[in-house]
Amino acid sequence: MTENEFYEKIPEWIEHDKSRWNHITLLAYFCHKYEQKNGVRFRLVRCQKGPTMGKEASDFAKLFKLLAPENYDDLTKEKKQEIKSNINKKIYNYINWMFDYKFRSGQVSVTGTKLFHTPSIIVQFEKMYDTYIEKNEKRLGIQELLLWVNENLPEILDNHQLDRIEDLEMIKKYIEIYSLSELSSEVRLVKKANELMLF
Repeated sequence: MTENEFYEKIPEWIEHDKSRWNHITLLAYFCHKYEQKNGVRFRLVRCQKGPTMGKEASDFAKLFKLLAPENYDDLTKEKKQEIKSNINKKIYNYINWMFDYKFRSGQVSVTGTKLFHTPSIIVQFEKMYDTYIEKNEKRLGIQELLLWVNENLPEILDNHQLDRIEDLEMIKKYIEIYSLSELSSEVRLVKKANELMLF
């Protein structure tokens, strides 16, 4: 495959579901973002076997290994597929973060794929990404809790506001202040929130 053929395939490849992505697709997405940001194609290091076997593809394969758990090779096929999908999404977000946030302006810019291996940059991204994932999981957990409350404890919504984690904290205090019994709607609500790991 020539570099031109590789670039022609990029729009098709990056439309695939991220669970199907691999280091080649991640490289394709990197090239897409680079061209969007700079108005020119990223110049890949020449390789006799083509761009999918070159240095940049190897850099994304190494990045995958860096972000994968240490026991990745020992996991079941199903667990590997789940982790692969999550890591692909993480690297996709890492690429976006590098172009759209970390190096969005100023004299420093994304000049190559090796930059993605910089330990201090990985740590900075992972802190931000973990915070985002945690907030997103809690937001989804609150939505699941609200569905459960509508079906099982609709009276809660008549007596309490329940939109955020902070509202659950207030209900916990309410339980303590009024020494509510285990059978009360509020205690049942908090037990369900614990099951959903919202605390």
